Formats: sequence, C-alpha cells, structure tokens
Amino acid sequence: MEKYKTLIENIEQATRQEVVKKNSISLLALVLFGIGVLCFLGAKSIGDPNSALPTFLYTLAVCLLLVSIVKFFMGNKVYVFRPSGSKLKKETLYFDARDRQPLFNSIEEKQFDTLKRIKRLENTGIRLDVLYAGKREFAAVQLLEYVPYTYETATPVICYYGEDARKFIENLHAD
Repeated sequence: MEKYKTLIENIEQATRQEVVKKNSISLLALVLFGIGVLCFLGAKSIGDPNSALPTFLYTLAVCLLLVSIVKFFMGNKVYVFRPSGSKLKKETLYFDARDRQPLFNSIEEKQFDTLKRIKRLENTGIRLDVLYAGKREFAAVQLLEYVPYTYETATPVICYYGEDARKFIENLHAD
C-alpha cells in the first residue's frame, strides 16, 4: 500500500494554496484574561491585612492570566477556502471494511449517489475524512484504512470544486 500524507498534513499542497491555515483569536483567552485582571484589581482593593481573600485572589489572578496567555498564543487554528473566504468544517465518518471498494469507486469516479446507500458504522475498518467549505463550493476527501493500532491512508487527498463538491456533500449528509 502506497503511503500518502494525511488530509490535514497535505490540504494546503493538494489545493495549490487555495486552502490556507489561519489563526483566530480565542474568545476564551480574552475572557480569562479579563477575569484575571478583575481578580487582581479586587485583591488590591481589599484593605484588611488579616484576610486570606487577597492572597486567594492574587493566586487566582496569576493562574488565570497564565492560562489565558498560553491559550492566546496557542490560538484556534482554522482552515479557510481562500476564493470564498469560508471556514472549512471537518467531518469523520466510519464504514465497514467490506465497503472499501464501493466507497473508493464512489469517490474516485464521482458516483456520489452510492454514498447514500453505504451503511455508516462507529469506529470500524474504513474511515473517511472530509473537509468542506460551509458554502459547499469545495470539499477535500481521503479514505483511511484500519491496520492494527492505527488508521493509515488508503488514498491521496481528492478535492472537489463547485457542483461536484455540492453533490458530494449533499449525498454524504443524505439520510
């Protein structure tokens, strides 16, 4: 079996830089930072020298500020489809190992109506990783096969654009 890079490792090269990774500001980091500052100011305003509350608030402020700084620099990484500016959504679906060939043919030959008929299971032999734009103008797909202890790539990253992407996503989510 040929070894391919995974969808996340190869998405930017597979789409010729149409998909880019961007860092977005974490709202949680900003909230934690604000609460930390408020705890610090609250501890400073307490004038009772015998109270344990200022020590507790200083400790809480330092912890919250450190967590917020780490969260801020780690950030939220999102993939964006550059032509439309829409964020990509990630989805993982599992199928029975016996459905490998029909699933592969469906993806390779763009016979998306067969996706509706293939039964989905939980944590089984074949995994389908999908990244798609919210406006359904782009989809990237990769099949992975379970080999003891891990999933290994079974196909290269396959990208669909425009009408093909819309049909793929509709058939993938058809009930």
